[in-house]
Amino acid sequence: MTDILGRPAAHAEPADPKPADSSAQRPTRSRARSLARSLAGSLARSLAYDALLAPVSAQSLADAMVGEPEAAGRRWRRLAAYRLGSRGVVGADSVGPPTAGVVFGYGLISAVLGLASWFLMLLAVMAVVRGPFWGFVDHGPIEPGTWGGPTRAGAWTAHGLIAVPCIIAFLFALRGIAALQAQLVRPLYGLAARKWVLPATIVLAGGSLAFFWSWFEQL
Repeated sequence: MTDILGRPAAHAEPADPKPADSSAQRPTRSRARSLARSLAGSLARSLAYDALLAPVSAQSLADAMVGEPEAAGRRWRRLAAYRLGSRGVVGADSVGPPTAGVVFGYGLISAVLGLASWFLMLLAVMAVVRGPFWGFVDHGPIEPGTWGGPTRAGAWTAHGLIAVPCIIAFLFALRGIAALQAQLVRPLYGLAARKWVLPATIVLAGGSLAFFWSWFEQL
């Protein structure tokens, strides 16, 4: 083939496809690792917060009875700041100092949530022991009706697969309790809480008491 001047036309070589730029995938992987670390840290701080709910609530009840509601507010603020980590405690609308009655009521609700948190932690530990580690704690024969039976490997696999989503649900339930209770006590250290927080917390505390009662009735 010739061009318009009669000269042989040069054949265009097909362009080599550019190799995929692996550097474009690095920010995505880095972002995923950062989100995973952030979620793990948030869950760990929420678990620590839940573990301290009951004793701090008992201290708040004592503060209310001796007429020192401000001390309870400072205590809850420090605990909330620990749960939030680098974000800290923020709020725009401030409220007046709490009364001893408000501190006592919030402390009582928080104590119920603290006991519920301990119970959920116990269930989570039991789910781990009786789930992924089932084979290490159960050395007896596989009885009829055992999940995954009649083989030990099948029973171990079934217990682990059933327990894993339960463990995840317990962890996120504990995180939700910590977030809700932290919102509840904001007025105790001068920050406003959303209007739905108090009724939602009362419903949760009442449901926790009902769950405790039904559990003990089965023992």
